[in-house]
Amino acid sequence: MSTIGKFFVVLNLVLAGLFVGSSASLIGSADSYRTQLEAEQASKTELQAEMDAEVGRLTSMNNQAQSEVARLQGDNSSLTAERTALTESLESERQQNGDLRESLQTIEGKLGDLEGTNRDQANQLDGLRRQYETVRQERDDALSAREQALAAANAAEDSANMANGRSSDLELQLARALDRAEMAEAQLGTVVALYDVDLASISAQPQMEGSVLSVDYVDGTAYVVINLGSKDKVQRGYSYDVYNGSTYKGRIQVQTVNESKSAATVSLPGVAQIASGDRIVTRL
Repeated sequence: MSTIGKFFVVLNLVLAGLFVGSSASLIGSADSYRTQLEAEQASKTELQAEMDAEVGRLTSMNNQAQSEVARLQGDNSSLTAERTALTESLESERQQNGDLRESLQTIEGKLGDLEGTNRDQANQLDGLRRQYETVRQERDDALSAREQALAAANAAEDSANMANGRSSDLELQLARALDRAEMAEAQLGTVVALYDVDLASISAQPQMEGSVLSVDYVDGTAYVVINLGSKDKVQRGYSYDVYNGSTYKGRIQVQTVNESKSAATVSLPGVAQIASGDRIVTRL
């Protein structure tokens, strides 16, 4: 074999050794790269799973947030409608309160007028009572004068011869007394007719004031106990009008009298039931 042939053989051996060494090195590097690739792929798969889980969680949170926003929007719409309704109701209540305030002022005015009317009527009744006392006194005076004149006339007849002139004067006085008595009777009749005055109750029952202590209802009948008794000169048959403020509750008539209390029944109902604490006054 020539030198050149040997050289190529050696060169081939050297190149084959280099190839084998390079191949081994490349195979080792390839295994290392494959191991790294598998690790990176596993890490990527795990990271992808974590990312998918986080995306799912965020998506669920987003859906929940959207549902909450929708619910809050619905609540806001409901609250807005409710606030509008409440505002309208408040305005309506304010209007009604204004109307009620005006009605209350009107009622207070009417109550003031009624109290004034009651005071005027009380003054008229007081005047009527005084007028009645005056008329009765004039009637009593006229009757007394008539009796005196009749007695004097009888005496004058017994002594006619001594009192002819005096008899004429007495007859004239008698006529005048009779005229005054008739006028007094006519005036008294007019007063009774105009004001429906019960002369017996006025002359027999004095002016009194008291209050109701208690009221019991038995079979629909009211038994009223008042704080006036025999020590106050109350007698059976006395009548009293019952009031609570300006409210007239009717008239009661005494049936039983004790020392400090009396029991009465309702003889004339009023506009409300009689209750404890109501005021009683003598009917004029």
